[in-house]
Amino acid sequence: MKKHSSSMRRLPLLLLLAGLFIVGCKTNENNYRQAYETAVSKNRESSGVDSTIYAKIRNSARMSDLVVASDSIPMRTEYIGYTEDGGASRETIGRYNVVVGQFKQVFNARQMRARLQASGYDGAFIIHTREPLYYVCTAACQTPEEAAQAYQRVKEDKSIVLRDPLPFILRPAHLAR
Repeated sequence: MKKHSSSMRRLPLLLLLAGLFIVGCKTNENNYRQAYETAVSKNRESSGVDSTIYAKIRNSARMSDLVVASDSIPMRTEYIGYTEDGGASRETIGRYNVVVGQFKQVFNARQMRARLQASGYDGAFIIHTREPLYYVCTAACQTPEEAAQAYQRVKEDKSIVLRDPLPFILRPAHLAR
């Protein structure tokens, strides 16, 4: 009988210790918040090779304004490449190009180019950046005045859906010297 009574006395003590252990390990809002903040800070510290490379590429693009008469038109200067079957080449690209679409997938850029050509923009073409981002352009212009006219035409054309930061003028870096 003594064995039974000593184990009965230990039972509440064991239950109390087990309860304290479970409560001590209970997850709460503060634990979740601390884990989230730790993960976010670690992600900022080591964001990976790809994002670092892409960030450098994006930062290499210079933003400025093309001033024509009293108008300021957003302009980017960056290095470009010529997309296969995109309709552009070193000979046909302009000093100032009106960009109306930007895509991560060349397929989407080709679809937009085809729609533009069907809408009367016969000279629409695709070029790409180093990231790559595929830009769909409606006009290749040699002078700021031509670029301003082409830019205004695109802004007034309701058949072209434009999302910020579009449209803008793209000046290829090799022609900006």
